[in-house]
Amino acid sequence: MIRIQTEDFSVQQEVAALIAGRTVVGGVVSFVGTVRDYTSGDQVVAMELEHYPGMTESELMRIEVAARARFSVEELLVVHRVGRLAVGENIVLVVAAARHRADAFDACRYLIDHLKLYATFWKKEITAQGGPRWVDGCPGCEAAAGQWGRQEQREQRMGDLEHRHDCRHTRQEKGSGSGASGHKVAWPGLRVGIVTLSDSRDRASDKSGDALEGVVLGYGGMVAARVLLPDDRERIEGVLREWADGGGYDLILTTGGTGPGPRDVTPEATRAVCDRELPGFAELIRAAGLEQVRSAVLTRGVSAFRGTTLVINLPGSTRGAVHSLAAVADLVPHAVRMARGGGHS
Repeated sequence: MIRIQTEDFSVQQEVAALIAGRTVVGGVVSFVGTVRDYTSGDQVVAMELEHYPGMTESELMRIEVAARARFSVEELLVVHRVGRLAVGENIVLVVAAARHRADAFDACRYLIDHLKLYATFWKKEITAQGGPRWVDGCPGCEAAAGQWGRQEQREQRMGDLEHRHDCRHTRQEKGSGSGASGHKVAWPGLRVGIVTLSDSRDRASDKSGDALEGVVLGYGGMVAARVLLPDDRERIEGVLREWADGGGYDLILTTGGTGPGPRDVTPEATRAVCDRELPGFAELIRAAGLEQVRSAVLTRGVSAFRGTTLVINLPGSTRGAVHSLAAVADLVPHAVRMARGGGHS
């Protein structure tokens, strides 16, 4: 969950609201950043923060999505203030809630390390000595975020070693083949379209679309287009036809309109324009959803091909869309390749 606001926040109230009813949470870790009174030897009397509306939220969402993919967390929260803040006032709150404390600690640190380096905030300090000055880049922040990259490389090397070890044992036991890949996801060169279906959202509030774009980029794919449509079957069918028949899309992700409500027509629109369903994808998505919430059984999303373009219906919530896509993401390139006559590999 991401919020940018001018008003102050209560750490106690934010944490209580975040974990209300989530009895599986066993550890909550929070970080609060405040305005310091001295930097670089000068006395600071206030700080002014600006941001790039839309872009900043998208960057924060991408960081949150990466943290959810990396750590086993139940809830994440980032609240960042903008405007003029006096010395001692709160700037940012990061909260991570998980079943186990280690994931909560790591996720909280990961969020703040990457937020400090990549989120598009501009900070101007008002000093007693020389007036206002813009805050330059933070070498310490670059070093902190860089540690995660080095750790990822170490984990990748360890994963490769474990994979080779598994392959050797599999060959010894079965005579051929290889071990499981650990469901590594790689979408290099995959062209993806994202369709958000909602009667109430606008582009600025399309959090699920933002999150999916972040996930696609994280997998190495390319977001060729994004569109937000009302829950109108004809318009949905029109976009799916246009994108699939144009030949420029390998995958179309829809988010929203998969429930049992009278305006939830995404599955019907998808079936109307597609010619081959993948029921196994829908089964995996529903099973993954049930790991999170019991109401996931109500989703009616389908996965199907129109020609060689794969269409996957995902829930409308940010968490549901990301979690559902993760359930089938490693299988997507293989499915697309088979649809083009590539066969198993």
